[in-house]
Amino acid sequence: MEKLFNKRITERLRENKGITLIALIITIIILIILTAVTINNVIGTDLIGFATKAVENYTDAARDEADKVDKLAGTLDNQGVGEDSIVRAGQIVEKTEKDNYTDADGRKATIPEGFKVSTKSSEQYIKDGLVIQDNEGNEFVWVPCYYGETKPNGTAEDVQEYKKHEYIENDTWKKDNAANYTDWKDEATENEESYGNKSVKEYGGFYIGRYEAGWDETDTSTFDGDAHDYITSDESERKKKNITGKKPISKANVFAWNFISQPNALKVADNMYKDSKDSKNNNVGVTSHLVDGTAWDTITNWIATDGENIVTDSTPYGNYLNNNSNYTGWHAVHLWAWRVSDNDDESLGFTLYANKFKNGSITFLAKLLSNSELNTMKDDYANWQSNASECNLETRIEIPTGSFDKFKLKNIYDLAGNMYEWTTEVRNSKETDGPATSGDSSAVIRSGGFSNSGAIFSICVRGIETTSLEFANVSVSFRVVLYIK
Repeated sequence: MEKLFNKRITERLRENKGITLIALIITIIILIILTAVTINNVIGTDLIGFATKAVENYTDAARDEADKVDKLAGTLDNQGVGEDSIVRAGQIVEKTEKDNYTDADGRKATIPEGFKVSTKSSEQYIKDGLVIQDNEGNEFVWVPCYYGETKPNGTAEDVQEYKKHEYIENDTWKKDNAANYTDWKDEATENEESYGNKSVKEYGGFYIGRYEAGWDETDTSTFDGDAHDYITSDESERKKKNITGKKPISKANVFAWNFISQPNALKVADNMYKDSKDSKNNNVGVTSHLVDGTAWDTITNWIATDGENIVTDSTPYGNYLNNNSNYTGWHAVHLWAWRVSDNDDESLGFTLYANKFKNGSITFLAKLLSNSELNTMKDDYANWQSNASECNLETRIEIPTGSFDKFKLKNIYDLAGNMYEWTTEVRNSKETDGPATSGDSSAVIRSGGFSNSGAIFSICVRGIETTSLEFANVSVSFRVVLYIK
């Protein structure tokens, strides 16, 4: 009986299994039929076509919006650019063409091959200082000049007469600390072809470095933390001697190239675009040189036409020891020390150089240090002298290039203060009453430095280094000038 029951149960399970498989097969067939019908309906009603069209419409709309944004950005980038200008902002010029740039005021300039106009509207107007940039980010400002009887496009207030200067005592733009001018010469005027007089006549202007010349090793963007090693005495010697092949840069937030003699400044300025190539071997349509006296006079004259009082006192426009502006950012605090000699008839001065760059807030105004303040600071100085505490010590502040917007005139930074700047003007002195020792050579420096007063060293004043052309100091640098080829 039990065997019969088990047999019946087994047969029933087999029957159910068969039914289940059949039902599954039928279900699959029905699904296939329904799928085919659905696909046929979709194709018949072009539902796929509708979906495709919707995607296309969305893409077109997105592209239109992108075009509108690009056009708006282009308009904003070229607010200071005239509609008929051949050169647009942000575009690298492939070939130098005379007067290829027109600003929104109708004034013209020539943008050389390998450079582009700034995309900031405030830097696109010639009267305010037209800024151009090369492929590596070096920046320069166009200085408009006037040569000959026919004035170029533009108005009188932004066009200056460019001419070889004369050393005329007490002339407003040729102020000098020297007693006479008979044996001074400007190396730039001796070679008109190389130093740009011909270029200025043809193109109606020249370019000046927007910043004091710098070098990559002191680019503050590479600094970490709130302190960074300052140049040591060994490094300063290397900088003075090992400059063959080095190229300066004209960029913001780089500590200026100091500790350089006038002959070396001449060499490295020429190196910047040597053989009409930049550091990345891109073609450029300019030659680079150390700024000459004529160019500096033209710049100061151009600035003064806006009514700026730069002639008698440049303190508000530069980093001077008598400027009381507050500053926040990278800087170096130098100690300027002096003591009276044993016979009390002269002051013996020397400088203690900072061991570190620091990041923080400070006032430019020179501060006389107390002994307690001195003791907290002296560990920051590499060449601290044991007798320094017997001297009077003041703070002098060095800052990076272009780091303080108050010190900007015609979009050019630090023409006043921060660093004295070498020029091409030299003197072979044979007079005992001159600024140089008999038989020595000396050169003109302009603008004053952080260790001097803006009331004494205004932008236009000529200063004569009383040692020699080989003088190199923490507060002396240089600036590059460009002439279009």
